[in-house]
Amino acid sequence: MKAPLTPFEQVFAVLHFLTNLPDALHRSTEEWMEETRKNLSAFEKQIAEGKAEYEKVETEAFAVLTRGGWLSMERHLTGPQVRTILEIAQAKGDDAANRAITDYFAKDDWALVTAMSEEWFDIPYFKYREPIVRDGIAAHRSGKFTLSVPALLPLAEGLAAEIIGPITNVNAVKEVARGWKAQEQELWTQLYVDVVIDVMYTKVDFSKKPPYLNRHFILHGRVADYATDLNSLRVILLVDSVAHLWREKQKRGEC
Repeated sequence: MKAPLTPFEQVFAVLHFLTNLPDALHRSTEEWMEETRKNLSAFEKQIAEGKAEYEKVETEAFAVLTRGGWLSMERHLTGPQVRTILEIAQAKGDDAANRAITDYFAKDDWALVTAMSEEWFDIPYFKYREPIVRDGIAAHRSGKFTLSVPALLPLAEGLAAEIIGPITNVNAVKEVARGWKAQEQELWTQLYVDVVIDVMYTKVDFSKKPPYLNRHFILHGRVADYATDLNSLRVILLVDSVAHLWREKQKRGEC
């Protein structure tokens, strides 16, 4: 059995421990800091990879929505719903994705569309044209898309003209799109610009095949196959987008 330490040996052992304690603590601190740096580096890498994946998915989803001509989705769909639309497009194609969006809004006799249109009436322009709005929405809900599209489409232009003010000889809806793009550099803004300027209100050659939805072909009576539930919903969402921009301008005290 080991003999107990003498008092002198005990004091010496304590002094030895205290003398070497700073070095031990220093080494322990350095090791902890190095481990922390490694963990932070790994965490930052995970964040960067997650952000890159999110941006990739977001860009692909916006491409699907742009090809389909779907405006206002930032206010009517959640992030997971948008990703679901992308997954449908990737698995079954854009037509299936477009149908999924239309079916979503068509639930419960187009309840979302009806609620959306009711909110328009806080805008004087729509309040003065309430019969037109209600008849257009009723026609849409009844499947009379030959009536809903030409009834509601001009309302987007009329309200857009109020947004831009006393400017003549310009397409008001396209001007609103350009103005929004100048203020905000977001994917939703780019989607709006791409759909409105490059499809719905693009300059046309009536001798050529029209886009899936074009104001000039419809209101000049040059096309007869525009009357679908998809196109009617697209027009409603266009009007809703312009209504949203009107409200935003009003918040800034510009309306």
